[in-house]
Amino acid sequence: MLEALDTLTKNKQPFVAFKLPNAQEVNLYYQKDDQLHMTFDFSEAGFLMAPFADTDFYSYIPNTYSHRFDLPLANTVIRSGLTVPDENQNPFVALVQSALNEFENSDLKKVVVSRVLTVNAMEKNAAQTFQNLALLYPTAFVYYWQHPVTGSWMGATPERFANVKDNCLHTIALAGTSTADEGQEAVWTTKEIDEQQLVTEAIEIALKTTFTSVKTKVSTVESLQAGALWHLKTDVQAESSDLSIAKVVKALHPTPAVGGVPKDTSTAFILENEGYDRKFYTGFMGLFDGDSNADLFVNLRCAEITSKGYNVFVGAGITPESDPMNEWRETQRKAKTFCKAL
Repeated sequence: MLEALDTLTKNKQPFVAFKLPNAQEVNLYYQKDDQLHMTFDFSEAGFLMAPFADTDFYSYIPNTYSHRFDLPLANTVIRSGLTVPDENQNPFVALVQSALNEFENSDLKKVVVSRVLTVNAMEKNAAQTFQNLALLYPTAFVYYWQHPVTGSWMGATPERFANVKDNCLHTIALAGTSTADEGQEAVWTTKEIDEQQLVTEAIEIALKTTFTSVKTKVSTVESLQAGALWHLKTDVQAESSDLSIAKVVKALHPTPAVGGVPKDTSTAFILENEGYDRKFYTGFMGLFDGDSNADLFVNLRCAEITSKGYNVFVGAGITPESDPMNEWRETQRKAKTFCKAL
């Protein structure tokens, strides 16, 4: 697998390699030209890569040419020893404070703010980093995307965006972040519990607003481990004869877990105050086959591959109970998820 990915990387050939949650194999889709395929109605099939920004067309790599590899043993993880850089603390703390001020002046209830860490790794081996991610995070959706137009991206996300099949939708409300000692579950504060409930309710409202005949089912809240971090998770299932990927995307993206509540107010705050383009961070990606069959994931714990290394993206959900320094520390912990694989 590493040799094949190295060759594709060096040739700058469009491809995507990905591992589904709990899978023991890696799938590879690749192109024999450098055309940028775009879908406007999800009628095609392949691997979709969608940005955070609102758009009516999405890049994808078709499943025309494909290959499958078995994952090697977990003891083949090779690390470079790079650590998470401690940078941009003051601007991020100021951004969180701006969000706290905004709660008093608008209808904003939650907003996710983010930042970028520059990790220099001139001697990086992207294929090895991808394999490390796949082995270190077996329950995550892990991917490595390359295209000369969109750039190269990689990540290991714990969050499903939408599984659509046979008029049924499965999505999750994922919010709150904590740590715990080995063998122990996280202990949750009122802040994380309220944040998670806010996300769940916003998803339910969005689905019922978009699909008038929808039937929804919401699970109880449970703790989900993702690497060294823990999150609160609720499964949301919906049934409707009107389900389609296009409508699900318009209803849910960006989810309250990566944008905020209300959607319009939080998105406007992000675009006005973050000061950079998220690109594909907090977008969504994954498999689709026509407008009624898809398995898509939120693009978290990810990085953009650069000529010098990686731009690692991290964020935190801000509510009126947030403490700026605690949120800063949360983003540092999240950055370790990706940097551990370097």
